Order: sequence, then structure tokens, then C-alpha cells
Amino acid sequence: MMTPKQAKEWLNRNYRDFERLNADIRFRDKLAERVNQCIGQYESDGSESHDPERSKAHHEDMLLEYSEQKRKVEDETIKLNAEDRKTRQAIAELRNSDYEAVATDRYINRLKWEDIFKLEHRSKAQTHRTHGKMLEAMAKILTEGGYV
Repeated sequence: MMTPKQAKEWLNRNYRDFERLNADIRFRDKLAERVNQCIGQYESDGSESHDPERSKAHHEDMLLEYSEQKRKVEDETIKLNAEDRKTRQAIAELRNSDYEAVATDRYINRLKWEDIFKLEHRSKAQTHRTHGKMLEAMAKILTEGGYV
């Protein structure tokens, strides 16, 4: 039988992937800014010393790097969405709206505890008690449902 602590670890299994995805999205967005900046410089540079071939090569390099990062973000998103679907499926088996709300906000929406207290209009102690009971129920679901 799985323990509540192990259930919590299972529910948190995607957290680092989520953080990595967010960092990769920020990097992709920075690359998009650089690509757009290169386009602006390439189109507006009318100086005598402008080397159009060099600008074109630099632009192509930036586009290649951007497209590789974009593909990486898409692949990570697909993988994370598949894992989130599995987590949502397990959460739905709780069949307790309080447990489902806490689990969804914490492990799918990845909210901080302070935000969950406010959103669910519960005290810190009440939320943590609900969370503990939810983890006990989740441990049973994960074991019996063949999730682990």
C-alpha cells in the first residue's frame, strides 16, 4: 500500500518539468524578440558599411535557434499535458469535491498554499487537514487504480 507521502510525491512528479517548461517558454519568447530585432535591423540598415549577407546569415541563425526552441517547448508541453491528464484522472476518482478542489489547485494549477486558502475561503489549518485526508484517499486510489 502506498503512503500519503508517496502519493504526494506522485502528485508532485511533474513539478520540475513544469518549471523547466516555463523557463523554456521565457527563453523562446526572448529568442522571438531577438529575431524581430534582427528583422528590424536588417530592414532598416541603410549604411554604406552594411553587409547584407552577414545580416542574412545572422537572421537565419536566429530563426533556426528560435524554431528549435519552439519545437522543444511544444514537445515538453505535449508530455506535461499527458501527465496532467493522468493526474486529473486520479483526482477525479477522489469523488469528494473538497479533496478534488485542493488537489486540482495544488497539483494541476500548481498554486501556492496562500492562494489556495484565499480561493477556497478556508483557513490554513482546515486546508491542510483536507489536504492530508486527500493524500490518504489518493494513496489508496493510486495503488488500487494501477497508477503506480
